[in-house]
Amino acid sequence: MNHASRYDIDNAVGYAVGHAAARIKIALRRAFVAAGHDVTPDQWVVLYRLLENEGITQAGLGERTVKDKTTITRILDRLEARKLLTRRRAPDDRRSQRLYLTEAGRALAQALVPIVQAFADDAYADLTENDKAALHDLLARIEARLDRQPETKDVP
Repeated sequence: MNHASRYDIDNAVGYAVGHAAARIKIALRRAFVAAGHDVTPDQWVVLYRLLENEGITQAGLGERTVKDKTTITRILDRLEARKLLTRRRAPDDRRSQRLYLTEAGRALAQALVPIVQAFADDAYADLTENDKAALHDLLARIEARLDRQPETKDVP
């Protein structure tokens, strides 16, 4: 018997969450472009987290955005090339870099906030406040469960 035939991916919770997340990212990217901003949702999250936490380390930002070292470095390289952020060596740890938005980066992050808010209002318009709270709670419980699992050394 084929093992794939025993697994119903269309009714799998993980697949549904990933599928919805991918669709949200695609639609948010379209909203940014329609508003005249060449920014990806992943770049937006990085900009916003820096707006909240100026001076955070690259490693700390990777943790806050759930991005591995390679991915966060790539995003930061692109944002730095566009002069939206700067990296500075941490005075207390020369191996570590602290991240700061430039004025252009700060202005862009602030300009994106109302776009994201309008996008969310539209995308989640069919959900009640209770629905949103329940969904948030369910996802938090899944993440908490995953956080309790032992880490595997060979997986990033």
